[in-house]
Amino acid sequence: MSSQPPHNLEAERALLGAIVINCDVLDRVENILGSNDFFEPVHRFIYSQFIKAREEGRRTFFPLLRTALANEVKEAKISGMTASEYLMRIVAEATTILSARDFARMIAEDSDRRRLIAIAEGLVLAASSGKDTVCFLATDTIEQFDEIAARHRSQHVTAVSAGRAAEASIQRMRLALMNPGKITGVTTGILALDNLLNGWQRGELIILAGRPGMGKSAFIVSSIRQAAELGVNAHFFSLEMSAEEIADRMLADTLYHSRNGIQYFDIPCGRLNDNQAKQIIEAQQVISDLPIKIETEGGLNVSQIACRARRHKQWLEQRGRTLDLVVIDHLHIMRASNRYAGNRVAEVTEISAALKTLAKELNVPVVVAAQLNRQVEARDDKRPTLADLRDSGSIEQDADAILFLYRESYYLQARLSERNADERRVDRLANVLRKLEINVAKHRAGPTGMLELFLDLPCNALRDQEPCVIARNAE
Repeated sequence: MSSQPPHNLEAERALLGAIVINCDVLDRVENILGSNDFFEPVHRFIYSQFIKAREEGRRTFFPLLRTALANEVKEAKISGMTASEYLMRIVAEATTILSARDFARMIAEDSDRRRLIAIAEGLVLAASSGKDTVCFLATDTIEQFDEIAARHRSQHVTAVSAGRAAEASIQRMRLALMNPGKITGVTTGILALDNLLNGWQRGELIILAGRPGMGKSAFIVSSIRQAAELGVNAHFFSLEMSAEEIADRMLADTLYHSRNGIQYFDIPCGRLNDNQAKQIIEAQQVISDLPIKIETEGGLNVSQIACRARRHKQWLEQRGRTLDLVVIDHLHIMRASNRYAGNRVAEVTEISAALKTLAKELNVPVVVAAQLNRQVEARDDKRPTLADLRDSGSIEQDADAILFLYRESYYLQARLSERNADERRVDRLANVLRKLEINVAKHRAGPTGMLELFLDLPCNALRDQEPCVIARNAE
């Protein structure tokens, strides 16, 4: 086994020579590697000079580089050559502009192999010392590995010309014309919401926001179940509920027909008659066939969620299927990295940006529940607005769509316990008891608007209203 870490000096010289000959090569490779990716210190210096020259608006001329290199090494020999001689060798070994990106990827790959070795060696030392907990070491190592993996995945997202993008847009339009009424995104499981949003769109971050008690978890569980029945392969990260609690909700939702059903909290308590128990067992067979993977470990960070979602995506692709949807409940109990420890705004900003990146990387909709500020409770009209998003304005910035959930019945029920509860309030509660308002406050790809859905919260049943009520706003 070689004691030398992975490197390829020939590839490094070939790429640097190509940049000396044609500085446009730098534009092709700069997004692939940085100066620290070069193994040879002299090569790192040369590449950094290319970057510096371009930032200063200069072309990278050979004499300027020769002078800078001579000053750096102070006329010492480089592989037995002077600075001028070594630069001439680099130019002589230059690759072509067409091959430059391939050479850049080779260099980046060797660099990351060296990083992997360094991480592994550091982990051995840290684990042997016993100073840090196993949980900390494992999490920190995952984050470092994820940084490396993310760089290589991003290389597959290639830039396209405006013409190529327009061709893709026309193709999408033709498919829509051939299938009138069919959404182009991933179904939400709810017709009214599909009509307004055109489904969840791949590569987008969607935020479901509301105060506690507004039905966020109920919305998520029912929507996932109904979408899965239509063939959507979903990966659900529930950081609050157990797998059994989710199953109780899905079972009750599955059995909900004609605005009547079994309350999900009666299932674990066994408050069922024989017929209901039989129905639950039959519904279990239906749930077993749904393409939903559920993760219920608490305290996950974005790197851990991303790693598990990637593995599931690969598992599906090996079987000829696609990952269609990632759902997280919820953002504000996700664990941030140690980078901004103690600064909650910075932590939420980091999480939000990482989730958006994950959506684009996996090319799936990432739907995330989020809490709202308590300031909502102090207003007479408690319907939320974008200003109520909690902890960071970056959520509003990063999200492609933001949906606010509001149940008037929640507040009416709370006030009925007051001594001054009047008959009008009782009547109003009867009218809105099973209504869930959805306010699409932001929709980067289309219209915003307000719609009403039917939600029987004790049965976790989310359905379209009859008829659907949609108020659209052009964005």
